[in-house]
Formats: sequence, structure tokens, C-alpha cells
Amino acid sequence: MDFKNVEQLMELMRKQGFNHVKIESKDQKIEVTMQAPMSAGVMPSMPMMTAPMMAHGMPQVSPSAAPPPPAAKSETASGTAKGFANGHIVKSPFVGTFYRSSSPGSDPFVDIGARVKKGQTLCIVEAMKLMNEIEADRDGVIREILIENGQPVEFEQALFVIE
Repeated sequence: MDFKNVEQLMELMRKQGFNHVKIESKDQKIEVTMQAPMSAGVMPSMPMMTAPMMAHGMPQVSPSAAPPPPAAKSETASGTAKGFANGHIVKSPFVGTFYRSSSPGSDPFVDIGARVKKGQTLCIVEAMKLMNEIEADRDGVIREILIENGQPVEFEQALFVIE
């Protein structure tokens, strides 16, 4: 099974509303679980790989063996710690590419100073060729946009400051 098949499986799960699927054959095993939000800015139904794709000498990895998520902290686009006394940080739930609008040439979802409502789309993070809308997890005003359009982002990297 290659990553293209995994991407198709995750997209099918998302469309059909499945939260768990396990597929086994004599030489392959894959298990995908859709996980609820873990922290600010994490989308519901985020796909999470919980088992290796191939059994060809690869060690088995279980969710309990995974390292704990990084501690919540304020950080800038460069990843250095910075205090945002009056702001709430929206972080990337994925490693991917940050996009401020739905397509090139379109207006950005939000700008600095924009008033946002909980559930409103703030940006898109493209991960494994899937466009994932990142939504505001609270009402407020966008005070800072910490990433440039088209830049790569890491898991839990700060994207926005909402006051």
C-alpha cells in the first residue's frame, strides 16, 4: 500500500463519516482512527495513523507508544517562545503548507483586525494533498498572523493570535 492509497482511504473515511477503519492482509496492516480535537485549532475528525502500513521488518507502533503531544506554549512563526498576554494562539494541527485563501488570487479568509466567530475558517493547511480548513475555536479579533502565505508549517506551530 502506498501513500496515495492511504490518502484515498482517509478522504473516503472523511466523506462517509467513519471514525475508524482497520485493514489487514497477509503482509500488510493499516489502521486509521479519526481523532477528536486535541488542542486549540485542531479540526474534528483529524486522521491519525495508529499502526504501520507494512509488516516488512518494520516495528509495530501503537498509539500508546507514540510520544505525548508537545506542551502548549506560545510561539512565533520562527518557533521561538513569545508571550501573548492578551491573545489566544491558534496552532496548526498538521505539518503542511499554509494558505490564507481558498485559491490563488482570492481574498484571504481573514486579515489583521478582522472580527471572527467560532467555527469561521481562518486559513487552509495543505497536508498530503488534502486541503484542511483551520477554523477559529473562539470568537474574537485577529491580532496577528504569524505565517506568510505559501510557507511550510509544522505540527502545533502558531498561526494566529485571537484576542
